[in-house]
Amino acid sequence: MSSEEMLYAQGSKIWVPHAEQVWESATLEESYRKGAGFLKICTESGSLKEVKLKADGSDLPPLRNPAILVGQNDLTTLSYLHEPGVLHNLRVRFCERQIIYTYCGIILVAINPYAEMPLYGPNIIRAYRGHAMGDLEPHIFALAEEAYTKLERENCNLSIIVSGESGAGKTVSAKYAMRYFAAVGGSESETQVERKVLASSPIMEAFGNAKTTRNDNSSRFGKFTKLLFRNQMGVMYLQGATMHTYLLEKSRVVYQAQGERNYHIFYQLCAARSKYPELVLDHQDKFQFLNMGGAPDIDRVSDADQFNETVQAMTVLGFSIQQIADIVKILAGILHLGNIQVSKKFNEGSEEEDTDSCEIFHNDIHLQITGDLLRVSAEDLRRWLLMRKIESVNEYVLIPNNIEAAQAARDALAKHIYAKLFQYIVGVLNKSLNNGSKQCSFIGVLDIYGFETFEVNSFEQFCINYANEKLQQQFNQHVFKLEQEEYLKEGITWTMIDFYDNQPCIDLIESRLGVLDLLDEECRMPKGSDESWAGKLIGKCSKFPHFEKPRFGTTSFFIKHFSDTVEYDVNGFLEKNRDTVSKELTQVLGESNMSLVKQVMTLEEIDTLSVDAAKSSTLGGRVVISAGRKQQGNDTRRRVVPSKQHRKTVGSQFQESLSSLISTLHATTPHYVRCIKPNDDKIAFKWETAKIIQQLRACGVLETVRISAAGFPSRWLYPDFYMRYQLLVYRSKLDKNDMKQSCRNIVMKWIQDEDKYRFGNTQIFFRAGQVAFLEQVRANLRKKYITIVQSVVRRFIYRRRFLRIQMVIHGIQMHARGFLARQRVQKMREARAGLILSKYARGWLCRRRYLRLRHSIFGIQTYARGMMARSKFHAMRDHYRAVQIQRFVRGALARRAYQKRRRNIIICQAAIRRFLARRKFKRMKAEAKTISHMENKYMGLENKIISMQQRIDELNRDNSNLKHKTSEISVLKMKLELKKTLEGEFKNVKAACQDKDKLIEALNKQLEAERDEKMQLLEENGHAQEEWLSQKQTWRQENEELRRQIDEIIEMAKNAEVSQRTQEDRMLAEIDNRELNEAYQRAIKDKEVIENENYMLKEELSRLTAGSFTLHGRKASNASSQNEDDVGYASAKNTLDINRPPDLLNPYNDFTSLVVKLRAILEEEKQKHKNLQGQYIKLANRNKPTEDSFRVSELEVENEKLRSEYDQLRTSIKHGVEINELNAQHAALQEEVRRRREECIQLKAVLLQQSQSMRSLEPESLQFRGNDVNELMEAFQSQKLINRQLESELKAITEEHNSKLVEMTQDIERLNIEKDELQKVIFESIDEFEEPNLETLRQNDRYLRRELQKAVAQYLLVQEELKLANAKLNAYRQDGGQLEHKLEEEMSRNKANGMSNDVGANVTKQKSQNPQGLMKFHSSDLDKILQRLLSALTPRTVVGLLPGFPAYLIFMCIRYTDLTNADDDVRELLSKFVIQIKKMHRTPHPIENRVIWLVNSITLLNLMKQYGDVEEYVKFNTEKQNQQQLKNFNLFEYRRVILDLIVNLYQALIMQIQGLLDPKIVPAILNNDEIQRGRQAHGMRSRTTSIGASSSPEHGGGPAWKQLIGQLDHFYKQFQHFGLNNCYAEQIFHQLLYFICAVALNCLMLRGDICMWETGMIIRYNIGCIEDWVRSKKMSNDVLAPLAPLNQVSQLLQSRKSEQDVQTICDLCTSLSTAQVLKVMKSYKLDDYESEITNVFLEKLTKELNARQMQKSNSDEFTIDQKFIQPFKVVFKYSEIKLEDIDLPSHLNLDEFLTKI
Repeated sequence: MSSEEMLYAQGSKIWVPHAEQVWESATLEESYRKGAGFLKICTESGSLKEVKLKADGSDLPPLRNPAILVGQNDLTTLSYLHEPGVLHNLRVRFCERQIIYTYCGIILVAINPYAEMPLYGPNIIRAYRGHAMGDLEPHIFALAEEAYTKLERENCNLSIIVSGESGAGKTVSAKYAMRYFAAVGGSESETQVERKVLASSPIMEAFGNAKTTRNDNSSRFGKFTKLLFRNQMGVMYLQGATMHTYLLEKSRVVYQAQGERNYHIFYQLCAARSKYPELVLDHQDKFQFLNMGGAPDIDRVSDADQFNETVQAMTVLGFSIQQIADIVKILAGILHLGNIQVSKKFNEGSEEEDTDSCEIFHNDIHLQITGDLLRVSAEDLRRWLLMRKIESVNEYVLIPNNIEAAQAARDALAKHIYAKLFQYIVGVLNKSLNNGSKQCSFIGVLDIYGFETFEVNSFEQFCINYANEKLQQQFNQHVFKLEQEEYLKEGITWTMIDFYDNQPCIDLIESRLGVLDLLDEECRMPKGSDESWAGKLIGKCSKFPHFEKPRFGTTSFFIKHFSDTVEYDVNGFLEKNRDTVSKELTQVLGESNMSLVKQVMTLEEIDTLSVDAAKSSTLGGRVVISAGRKQQGNDTRRRVVPSKQHRKTVGSQFQESLSSLISTLHATTPHYVRCIKPNDDKIAFKWETAKIIQQLRACGVLETVRISAAGFPSRWLYPDFYMRYQLLVYRSKLDKNDMKQSCRNIVMKWIQDEDKYRFGNTQIFFRAGQVAFLEQVRANLRKKYITIVQSVVRRFIYRRRFLRIQMVIHGIQMHARGFLARQRVQKMREARAGLILSKYARGWLCRRRYLRLRHSIFGIQTYARGMMARSKFHAMRDHYRAVQIQRFVRGALARRAYQKRRRNIIICQAAIRRFLARRKFKRMKAEAKTISHMENKYMGLENKIISMQQRIDELNRDNSNLKHKTSEISVLKMKLELKKTLEGEFKNVKAACQDKDKLIEALNKQLEAERDEKMQLLEENGHAQEEWLSQKQTWRQENEELRRQIDEIIEMAKNAEVSQRTQEDRMLAEIDNRELNEAYQRAIKDKEVIENENYMLKEELSRLTAGSFTLHGRKASNASSQNEDDVGYASAKNTLDINRPPDLLNPYNDFTSLVVKLRAILEEEKQKHKNLQGQYIKLANRNKPTEDSFRVSELEVENEKLRSEYDQLRTSIKHGVEINELNAQHAALQEEVRRRREECIQLKAVLLQQSQSMRSLEPESLQFRGNDVNELMEAFQSQKLINRQLESELKAITEEHNSKLVEMTQDIERLNIEKDELQKVIFESIDEFEEPNLETLRQNDRYLRRELQKAVAQYLLVQEELKLANAKLNAYRQDGGQLEHKLEEEMSRNKANGMSNDVGANVTKQKSQNPQGLMKFHSSDLDKILQRLLSALTPRTVVGLLPGFPAYLIFMCIRYTDLTNADDDVRELLSKFVIQIKKMHRTPHPIENRVIWLVNSITLLNLMKQYGDVEEYVKFNTEKQNQQQLKNFNLFEYRRVILDLIVNLYQALIMQIQGLLDPKIVPAILNNDEIQRGRQAHGMRSRTTSIGASSSPEHGGGPAWKQLIGQLDHFYKQFQHFGLNNCYAEQIFHQLLYFICAVALNCLMLRGDICMWETGMIIRYNIGCIEDWVRSKKMSNDVLAPLAPLNQVSQLLQSRKSEQDVQTICDLCTSLSTAQVLKVMKSYKLDDYESEITNVFLEKLTKELNARQMQKSNSDEFTIDQKFIQPFKVVFKYSEIKLEDIDLPSHLNLDEFLTKI
């Protein structure tokens, strides 16, 4: 089957011509066969037709493109590039999908919708910024972005050529292109250049646009706007603009056709006449120049508002108020000039009319107003309107004008004034837009009229069509050049493409003796006329093939343009080409007293574009040298004094301007916009096929299609082609790693003709129709495969249904058969019971009858048998006797016959033997007589003799040997004896051998049994191997699951360890506090006991003293009673030494020595007591159970950790970890246990030493001299009891620790045994499967090594954490030791105070420091402090500080200024802080710094609220914090400033993060397909002619959604590290998810090629990953709320789209606007087997959606504002941190500026 027969099969869709619709779709009723003469078709209207064909099939009707190619963004991607295919694609996009833009190669086709479209807002501009042309939907912004990007990258000049007929939307397209350039190239720091560029549009529309029958805002001039850019730091900024105009339609000022208007500015001025009463204006219908068309108003347009906008734009562009007023006066003067009445003139004295002259009355009001407004002489104006001057050689003649000539002079003057005014306005605009600075590059926007043809075509249409011919030629050359560059870039061979060259038509117009040349020549003739010029044309131009003369008459001619043949009427050509105006009238205006009128009338007609091009013009990178450059200066000089001889005609001026324009366009990189007018009725989305096809032909779209179709129009990237058509070949022909070869295999299998395709470097090129052929093949294969799948699925469904029915039927049958069986069994039972009953009854009757009968028969039989037996016996006896007689007789007869026969036989044998013997004897007797017989006889004798001789010799030898052996008999006898002994030994050995044989036999049997067992084992091993292979996969899955569980267990263990560590720290702190309190209580009790003992000793001493001294002196007790509080030893000493009266010492000198001795003894005992007390304190400190409990608890924790680590190693052993590494870890564990054991032993040794030292302090070693101090010994005994109690407690703790250590040792030994068993099992399993699964074991080995490495890494991490915990524990111990030391000092100080005497010196306590939470500073150091805070606070530094530490420092400085009441200092401090933060906000900084200062700003605001004496914020403060409130300052205003600062920081942070996330969103949300990684959207032709190849979205490792989530996770970790509160982090992520949703949704809305079911699945998966991440961070569900629109879009793409599902879709899309839902529906790309979306469904859906109560006001917008930032809510958070506890770190280098008070 040929490709034509396959493509033109039955059911294929084709295009056939139609009279009204141009083309109509039809379906083939029969398949095409080669040589067939006709085709049977069925049209869309249902009519059956037959299409006649040629025999060779060359005129087959064009085929329709496949469904996948319908609605393509680019027309050149269509497989069938023909007129009906292009037309249908545009109709589908415009009418059904309401998409007005479509690409056609490098052309952007824009169809005027005649309706407001939400396509040009700021969101759309931002969406297209940075995207290559083709990434998003076709748009004017995409074309503008393409040009701007090329400008940025290559710094070259570019142009955008906008063309189309009137009403097609050229002006709007050019305006939106300039708006885009102004938006992306604008700079707020400059003078608002982009604002001026946009403001120029209203001015040019007012003065250059008018309403026509085809367009309400038609541009009546050509405009080339240069947008000037300069390169600043690699970014192109819009610097200015210049504007060049072409061929203003001046005739419109004085004449308008029916239904048309004059230029807008006149109607706007009339609408605003109340503002200018001096102009004496009236309604527009009152003016001759405005009421000709009869259509003064435009629907939905206010001329008054438009005038205000025009005046405002003129003000923006630098027009002064006086200039605007003068311009308005000139415009009003033109209107009044048109109302000057030219009336008939009569001859003087008669009523006869003077036909050669006319009259204008002196009192004509409009004449006077015109003179006043223009400030010229009304009389001079009247005179030269009525007269004209004709110059001769030496004189001039005045000739009066008739009415027609006067009116023509008036109209020519009005046109001249308006043209000059328009030129002046354009000059002012250029001067305002271009500031004169040096430019780098420009982008030119050409808004020029399209090809026009009317019923009557005049000079204007001729010039317009001439310009379009030149532009079409430039366009064809550029398109051909791009095609050639594309083929060269891809490295494919190609042939020259034949394209239409319109150079002959251009030669007809502009060559010598061409149309323009003959027209200029005729204009120079004095009596030249239109008719004479037409005759010259017919005579001179008939040789040109593109010129045709009319059939009748000579008033017209035909020119065959590239789009159509146009008939031009020659009437008015010469006058319009001359464009003459009375010199005298121009002189009158030149003498005006208004400076603007004088300036306007003296303007020179200079082509500014040609002047610019003459300066430096480039073409294709080369300088174009023009031979006419020297003449341009002369031409310019000649124009200063215009005259008839030297003044250029309009045609020549236009030709020069057009040439300079084409040169400029050749020097730029052009981009084309072709505007199409869909209908003449201006009805929204109305499609008129005939009109549109004519415009497509005229604007070059079909020519582009034809050029593309002549080459290789269909182009596919290798990945796209592979993904689409991989099912066309077998899997063996596909290789994902070499997609190019795979695509080659696919193409070469199905397309045999090599000329139909080319393989480029990155793309495959196909001829027209080949992609459709592949689509047909693919559809057939898919249909075949889908049919198979459907058959299998239907078989499954019906089989399942059959099985269900069968099961039900079986059940019914089973129950029915059971019922019937039970009934049958019941009947059988009843029948059987009846049978049994009848059987027994009949049996009894029969048995009784039988017994009777048997008894009778037995009697008869007995007698009968006896008689018969007797008779039988007699018969038998007679028979036996007869037989015996016969036997003897027969025997005798037989013996007699035998004897006779034997005798006869013997006689015969004897006779025969005798005969034979005689014969043999005779023969032997004859042989004996022969010689041979004798020889044989003697020969035998000789042999016998020889043998006998040999025998004799042998006997002789034997005899000799025997004789010799007889001599050896004795020797042999001896040997015989030896042999007997050997024989006995041999018998023993033989017996042993037999035993061995038996053993060997038993072993052989055992070996056979073992061999059988081995064979059985081998068979079992084979089965086990198979089971192992099957089990291996199960183990691998279990291994993956176990690994995941291990990770979860490790995470849980870490969490548990953290919580356990926290709990242990808390318990340790409680234990420290409790033990310190107990020690303090014990110390207090010891102090009381010692004080009591001292008191008892003092009493005893007093008693002794009283016993020794019986005098009446003062007693020691009396002395001590004076100071009862002093009960220490020092007080007693003072009493004895000081308070004793001196009069008692002298009389009793005998007792002095005794007192001195007692005092010495007392001092010695006191010293011993102090020593004992010191030893007690040391011993108590040494024997405190705190350290031991610390160590025991630490050992317990370490033991538990070791046990858990050992369990982990056991699990790793079960998973196959290598034995050497396990042994190493086990050795490390044993070393750790040994070290712990040594520590325990050392602890025991220390305890033992302490106990021994305590035992050494026995009371026997203390010898007191005397029995007077026994109480002191009792005190020591009580102290010793306390020490023993402490010792017993420490022993109990030690024993408990030893028992735990023994248990741990036993556990370790048990674990060692289990480890050995596991090692044995591992070795056995490895030995068993070593040979058959070596590769598997290697893989397992590598896997287990990796797992072991992970386990070891985790183990090392745990060890590091353990080290950190130990370091913290040591630090806590040191702190505890310091606290104990302080407690001892306090106890000793209390004891010293207790033992001191009041009489002695007073003890002063050291004043404790009480920090006030202030930071002292000098105002001169503020800049340095803030600078160091900002510079020293790096992210690494902040992580180690308190969250918001700088804020605390600043607030402590504020408190210092509040304390000193320094108003200026606090104002300076806060102002400089705000200024520094704003600097960081405005300048680029890392995200970390913005987060840090956002946290500090929030913290500072909270501190200002918390300490600001506001009841709302201070209610949670402590008493100390309330004391630290600000007393002198109210910082309410500064709180508002800092709040604004926080909002600005938040917005800057959001924008910076959004800038980082922006390039990752679309690849992660829309393009990331986990099923088909790297899949790009189908059908998107890579448009990288100037942008370059687009890079892949996945440059980093892993999927794009992981990169996006990784970026979000990175930001989340930064927020956590820098102390940002979760409520603020959730607000930030809420905004970021909104931005992600906005970017992804906007991109989806602008990419109709990916609106498909598969994209919905991709979006749902990727959004689910983000939601899982948010939930894993335990954020609130409100954070995910912004993703609702994206989720609903994914559900919408996957929902059913039928009329019954309209309400379901409405209920589903609650977060989507009507425009968004309809945009998705209209852009939805159907799969091959999805049902089509009907217009009825869209209408119902639109109605239901509009009926909803939407909260969004801008429901017409289908995009989301990406720049919207949700408000930031700052919540007050109470801070429990005490200001007095904050210290200044040294690494901040602020010690020299800040001092803590």
